Amino acid sequence: MSKTISTTARALSAVFAASLLWALMSAAPTATWASGGCSQISPCSLVFTADGQPADTTVNATMTSVFNSQPGPIKVEIVQSGMLNATAKAAITLTITPTANPGNGTLSGTTTVTTTGGIASFSDLSIDQQGFGYTLTATARGIFSGTSNTFNIWGSFQQCSTPPCSASQSSATTTGTVTTSSAAPGQLLGTAIGGINYSCGGAYKPLSDPFAFDILSTSGQTQPGAQFSAVLRIDKPVVQSSGHPGASTWQICYASPTPFTAQPGTSGTATIGGVTFNTGLLTDCPNTNPVAPCVQARNKDNAGDVLVTFLASGDPVGRG
Repeated sequence: MSKTISTTARALSAVFAASLLWALMSAAPTATWASGGCSQISPCSLVFTADGQPADTTVNATMTSVFNSQPGPIKVEIVQSGMLNATAKAAITLTITPTANPGNGTLSGTTTVTTTGGIASFSDLSIDQQGFGYTLTATARGIFSGTSNTFNIWGSFQQCSTPPCSASQSSATTTGTVTTSSAAPGQLLGTAIGGINYSCGGAYKPLSDPFAFDILSTSGQTQPGAQFSAVLRIDKPVVQSSGHPGASTWQICYASPTPFTAQPGTSGTATIGGVTFNTGLLTDCPNTNPVAPCVQARNKDNAGDVLVTFLASGDPVGRG
């Protein structure tokens, strides 16, 4: 009997010791991961600094905190009780937020940086896919993670001189070409294809990749009231598999932050890059004095591709 009790006691002691070891490991002070006073009692958090938020740039270009890759690193700080903890030290890692990766992009460069004075600076990051509404997430062991503001990765920026200004972008199935006379010398015509997901009401099913374009200042501000003429080319294989091979049946599923008149029964809304857009199929332009947005022409070229020309305004996106 005493032997049984002794055996049971030893077993319980072993279980207690294992449980205690597990508890100690689970509750290991965060100070061992982020020196400088961060702990479970007084936790720290990661925050993108006001001057270190990622800004818009183009595919594979260096991401900085200033528009179009102008100098200024992305920065993340360790905050404790709402203030910078300048003595805290940790290895901070940046990744694309899984739920905010519109172009299925990959983040390249030095993604893990150790803080100096409580701040980590990232100066050689890039993303390889176009998209609107990316965010980055900062993580470090034992510290609450932080998420950046949204930003966009464009296909290209074309610097405009004398009007008109034109630019194009292509994907495997779609080519978009846009022309504008609204850009002042020195302003940029931004274009992107893909990296956006939206649709229009009704039975229409968009098949081309979305084509986005806008005029931007050198600081990245969009120019209100800009007017555009765009041509969306949908490749022959997509046309053949669409069920409507004739050019006359193709429409433009349009998106704009500004309300517009759409074909009846097709109006809706979509969130693109954190902004609410109005959506709908464009009406046809009148033969005289057309006012954007509207579809101006539809035809097929010798290769069997469908070309839809439409007029646009504001901050537009179009897909066929």
